[in-house]
Amino acid sequence: MVTEGHQASSLMSHCFYVSSSLIAEGLALREALFYCIAKGLRAVKCESDSLQLIRALNEETPISEIYGIIADILNLVVAFDYVSFVWIPRSENKAADALAKQALSNASFVASSMNPRV
Repeated sequence: MVTEGHQASSLMSHCFYVSSSLIAEGLALREALFYCIAKGLRAVKCESDSLQLIRALNEETPISEIYGIIADILNLVVAFDYVSFVWIPRSENKAADALAKQALSNASFVASSMNPRV
């Protein structure tokens, strides 16, 4: 989900062959940053209930499972004037969690308004 002021945009894309929730979280964050760049946003606050992902980004701690995704995200950060990566409890991330569950349960639905490059 991308929120601009009081307006939220729900973006969904199904990724086949994603082997873990950590990879899915990383891919979703990377695509959200691409979306924000395309919208011309200059400051973003990225919230996730994946503590492992947030720690990897903030501490630049390598995790072999998502090393390339983390590198991509850190390279995208230079496009912004301000970026923060913040952990939030899953209980405060209900809308994004519901969207992720919907994407997982509906494998035949593929909608990618986030990544027009595909």
